[in-house]
Formats: sequence, C-alpha cells, structure tokens
Amino acid sequence: MKKRILITATFATALLFLAGISFVAVEASATVTRVKWDGSGTVNVNWKSDDDAKMTFYTGGNEIKGRIIMEDMNDNPYGYGVDTSDVKVSARVKSGGEIEYWFKRTDSYKPMYGGAGQEVYTYIGSDDKAFFKWHSWSNYAQYRSCNYGWQNDNQITAKGNHYIYHSFYVNKNNGASIKIGANGTTKLTIMNEDHWGKSFKFGKGCGCYTNAKVTIKGEGYFDQIATAKHHLETDTGIEIDGNAYYEVYAEFAHGFHFSNFALEGS
Repeated sequence: MKKRILITATFATALLFLAGISFVAVEASATVTRVKWDGSGTVNVNWKSDDDAKMTFYTGGNEIKGRIIMEDMNDNPYGYGVDTSDVKVSARVKSGGEIEYWFKRTDSYKPMYGGAGQEVYTYIGSDDKAFFKWHSWSNYAQYRSCNYGWQNDNQITAKGNHYIYHSFYVNKNNGASIKIGANGTTKLTIMNEDHWGKSFKFGKGCGCYTNAKVTIKGEGYFDQIATAKHHLETDTGIEIDGNAYYEVYAEFAHGFHFSNFALEGS
C-alpha cells in the first residue's frame, strides 16, 4: 500500500511511521517545512524554494530514521529577487539501505555574482549501517555547505559492504568529488564547501577552519577527482594551472587514511 503526503502549508510538520512506501512533495510556498520518519519503507522528498533553489531526498531500508528541515526565508535581501534557502537533513539506515541527497541553487543576482547552477550530491548505499547529516544554504550571491555547528565531523559514515559518492560542482568545469567503495567502516568528514563566482572550495570554506578527512577500516578503494578551468591548489601543496585535472586514487586491503583532502579551484 502506498502513502502519499502533500505539504503546502505555511508551517507544516509530517511524522511518518513507515510500513511500505511514503512520498512527500513540497512546493515551497511554506516558510518552514519539517519532515520526520521512523520505520521501514522509503521516503521521497521533493522541495522547491520558489525559483531560488531545489532539493530532492530519498532513503529506503528496513530500519530508517531521520528528519529534514527546509526553509524558504522569503527575505529577498537588497531587493535582488532571490530569497535565502536553507536545508538541514539528518538520516540513518540501521540494517541495510540507501540515502540520496541533491541540492541545487537555481537563481542568482547575476549582474554582480554570476550565474546559478551550483549543486551538491551525495549517495550512500550499504548492506549494514549508513549515516548522513548535512546543511545546505544559498542566497543571491552563493551556495554553502556549512556543517560547523550542525555536524562538525563524520557527516557521512557507513559500515558493512558500502558505496559512497559525494560531489560539489560550481559548473561543469569547476568542482570536486569523492567516491568510496569498501567492505568495513568509513568515516568521511567534509565540514564545509562554498563558492564565489566560478571559484570553489571543497572540504574548507564558510570562514571556518579546514576539516576534511577520511578514515576507512577494511578493504576497498578511495577516489577523489577535482577539475578547474584556470587554477587548482590542494592543502597539501599541489598547484595546477590551466584546465586542471587532479585525482587521488588508492586501493587497500586493510585500511586507508587521508588527514586533509581539502582543495580549491577557479
């Protein structure tokens, strides 16, 4: 049996006790919308902050629990025609399942700050446990993933046989991603991401200290890729000029550690 819940109120809260499939569609005339779930089945959330930002979220499994807080601030700072949008998500899978998250900034005050289109995407699949806690924020000037104060460390974790993919791209040329496939335990910290115009920061930014690290126990692989049209530099001292392509790939039998994978490009 399918359950469908439509939320369009100015302030709404939905608590889903799952027994099958649940679907939440949100057209953000709402100022604040909160969704919680606890049980088994699937949850789909589609959210639009007018024409300023949009987010999709999916999770499914036998034991899933979490919440999302979505806010269209309706503030229109400086009369630029773009509202501030904010999403906070916390999701957990306890005995096998998936978590998928996508946020895209869809409007900007282009004459001063360049075009929109910045997007962040995360997927976690595991036959055991998975955890995801993330904060997305956008306005007329930029997009930011500022997790400090929301989840400082280990925003993405998984146990068992699992696959993780996370990416942040300003446009098709400038951005970075991390891909992990492992059998064991992964703790991935990406505390901050942000951009200004066509430049971007990955694993750093938001006016805060850098916190970008990963620890994997078990066997598997780690793959980080970054591209930048003009210039790319890593916190480890690598600099690349002009149509930069950077990749760190490792395969391991017992574990992998990377204490600072932060970088930036333009």
